[in-house]
Amino acid sequence: MKSKNILIVEDKDQERKLFEYLIGQIHAFQSFDKCKEALLHLVNQKPNLILISVQLTDLEPLSFLQKVRALVDRSCLVVALSSSTDPAQAAFYREQGFDDLISKPIRPKEFILKIESLLAKQAEGEINTLEKTDLAPTLNSEVYKQLLRLSSKQVLMQVFSDFAQECESLVQFLEMNPMAEPSAKILRIIHTIKGNSGTLGAEKIYAAAKHCESLGRLQKTVEFAESLHYLKVTILEFQEYLKNPSFYDV
Repeated sequence: MKSKNILIVEDKDQERKLFEYLIGQIHAFQSFDKCKEALLHLVNQKPNLILISVQLTDLEPLSFLQKVRALVDRSCLVVALSSSTDPAQAAFYREQGFDDLISKPIRPKEFILKIESLLAKQAEGEINTLEKTDLAPTLNSEVYKQLLRLSSKQVLMQVFSDFAQECESLVQFLEMNPMAEPSAKILRIIHTIKGNSGTLGAEKIYAAAKHCESLGRLQKTVEFAESLHYLKVTILEFQEYLKNPSFYDV
């Protein structure tokens, strides 16, 4: 199974076919010769990395980048392809928000090494995100105290009980579907849990759900499955936390 998904946007047939051949040996890809067609594709499919020729005429490259960022988050890499070898141009595109620039004509071996290096850094960033998630508190006591000032303890007990039940429905779903893929249904459930955990100060669940939702919307199936497992762990940990008699006396 090819673990990464690359989107190629190049209008020169010969160059696009070369990119398809090289990338297709190690990763899945989709390929378009127009920016607007690529953007329509992004509505439903979120790649790990996008290669975009800055010489395309149907949409200015910076406008394309802005539209991409509106559809997918920063974890999706966007790399410019340019026929210029001017170092100043590379610096310009990075300043504008592109993750990197690759000059054409490419050298196949260097091209693949560059792509793999970018994807490796992307994966390292995802690992760092999980490490930060693990450091998040199970419950933010300051948020809880603020909620307590706005409502009674009895009402909060019911609110947290309802939230725990909502989380339990996801746990049961995962137990029945251990290889769940990022479908619209499960992403809606995760999004709701993310929102409610943020409101209640359940920071570890919030961080895990946010990371999981991001991977799911990018259709990173393998990483999504791993993040789902971690989200389940944080939910079980929170459920145990609620069983502590002193919880509501924070």
